[in-house]
Amino acid sequence: MFLSEIIYILGCEYFIKDKRIKEIKIDSRNLNKGDLFICINNGHNYIEEAVRKKVSAIIVDRDIEYDIDIPIIKVGNTIKALGIISSYIRNKYNGIVIAITGSNGKTTTKELLSFILNNYGKVLKNIGTENNHIGVPKALLKLNNSYNYVVLELGTNHIGEIEYLTNIVKPDYAIITNIGTNHIGYFKSKKNIFKEKISISNKNLIVCGDDKYLKKLNAYKCGINKNNDLIAYDIYEGIDYITFNIYLDKEYKIVFNNPGKHFISDILLAIKVCLDYKIDIDTIIDRISSFKLINKRMTIIKSNNNIIINDCYNASLESIKSGIEYMNNIKEDKVFIIGDILELGKHSKRIHKKINKLLKKENVYTVGNYSKYIKGNPFNNVDELINYLNINKIENKYIYIKGSRRMNLDKIVEYLKK
Repeated sequence: MFLSEIIYILGCEYFIKDKRIKEIKIDSRNLNKGDLFICINNGHNYIEEAVRKKVSAIIVDRDIEYDIDIPIIKVGNTIKALGIISSYIRNKYNGIVIAITGSNGKTTTKELLSFILNNYGKVLKNIGTENNHIGVPKALLKLNNSYNYVVLELGTNHIGEIEYLTNIVKPDYAIITNIGTNHIGYFKSKKNIFKEKISISNKNLIVCGDDKYLKKLNAYKCGINKNNDLIAYDIYEGIDYITFNIYLDKEYKIVFNNPGKHFISDILLAIKVCLDYKIDIDTIIDRISSFKLINKRMTIIKSNNNIIINDCYNASLESIKSGIEYMNNIKEDKVFIIGDILELGKHSKRIHKKINKLLKKENVYTVGNYSKYIKGNPFNNVDELINYLNINKIENKYIYIKGSRRMNLDKIVEYLKK
């Protein structure tokens, strides 16, 4: 891409000797000679570093006092400029774009689908959960026609974000995993969350038909209920795996070597997309059996005399419910360590109280301000709990750990591992 293209699509009046841009980046630490640097938020503090690295140009949205030879392109908002540039790159791409949203399961579905498709071509995906108005456009900056597939998860914590990202991504296929209570503090109700998520909708929409909101849509549906188009049945859940059957031209058995029945709909959604792209079902099944969840999602750790189920990547009422259901199948002694579910706003107390109905007479430790509404042994933070566990050891137990990422429950996991 040439600098003149960037200036043109941003609508800027800037007359300069044209030059080819090597790559477009928003992180000064990754800059190389010839790159274009877009200063997002505090990126403006690293202009000197960009100059030292001899970038081709710098895009800013504030007045810059540096006297430098490198072209400085000023725009009204660099985040919007990032979106415009990413949309332009997407429009030049000729391959297949798949977008995934939903309250839970976005990352698992994205990772599994990418893992299967990677057997058939080059896949571009967003890293981790970089799924917002910055992370999604950032992923598209790397896009070119050497990629066969693009698989992106789209997240949101305010009204209009999914529509904004969809207009940039322009998916050929759209997937909605479910409608839950994540970020309900911003959206006020699940109905509003539903309205937000379906703004990803297009003619090729695939959803979890077990969800009470999504089952009403005119879309291809996957799940365990009989109203679905692709149905999982004969489900069996082991300690560290699940199996189920599906029927296509004949019956097929799916083995997923990760625990948790709540992943079944994510698996079915990925299968449907791959089948539509004529990928052989036997290959799909083989890839599914080889797939491992990313760390901190139902990760089983054997430590001393305990079995730790590390599920503290993030949390919602729905994901905690799934984790408790998984633990209820375990007959041995259990301990639950549950941290706050954040971003619930005025619903925080009510939603945390709901967890009490899910728990049986279990040994429960809670961490945070809101999880104290769950019946158990309350602690204000992870350090308090660790100090308690130094004296009151947990032994010969299955320990399930779950909470929002900012609760830092991984510190407890590391403590228990030692």
